[in-house]
Amino acid sequence: MRTRWLLVLLGLLCIGQWSVPGALILKHQRTLSDGTAYAFRTAPVDPEDPFRGRYVALDFAAAERAATSTAPLPHDVPLYAAITVDAQGFAQLGEPASTPPAQGDWLPVRVTWQGEGRVRLQLPFDRFYLDEALAPEAERRYREADQGPASRADATYVMVRVRDGHAVIEMLYLNGRPVHVDLAGAIAGR
Repeated sequence: MRTRWLLVLLGLLCIGQWSVPGALILKHQRTLSDGTAYAFRTAPVDPEDPFRGRYVALDFAAAERAATSTAPLPHDVPLYAAITVDAQGFAQLGEPASTPPAQGDWLPVRVTWQGEGRVRLQLPFDRFYLDEALAPEAERRYREADQGPASRADATYVMVRVRDGHAVIEMLYLNGRPVHVDLAGAIAGR
């Protein structure tokens, strides 16, 4: 009888252990398949994480905005910002609030800096991981685009899917093309 209860307990423990990562994977995949796509202008650099590999660290133009209030926003409290789209089709963030908006998509954000009529927000995504061979070339191509005409620099962005406040980076674009497509010829030509 005791062995049976131990086996049942072991089975429940195994199910519980696999349900947490399974739920996280399911949430991520549902956001990618059902989430609304937004393009965020970005300014990438190319650092390396010894445990997770090479990635492009992302800084977003939408993360800094004009403060609509002179009252200071709390720094260590989760806030929520509505997402809108500008005339060029890029995502913009609304004024951070203590509750998510009732309508439309939103992101959880945190205030990292506030002053001189501006607010800097931390978004829930800031890295795009790349294949080891592609990362150095992505950095080089970004620098070239950044030094070129403004139209080329504006073509560097990430497509982010958002669903119920959960955001997943779908793809990084350099010069308006997906980074993997843009770099495939450069790597193959070596």
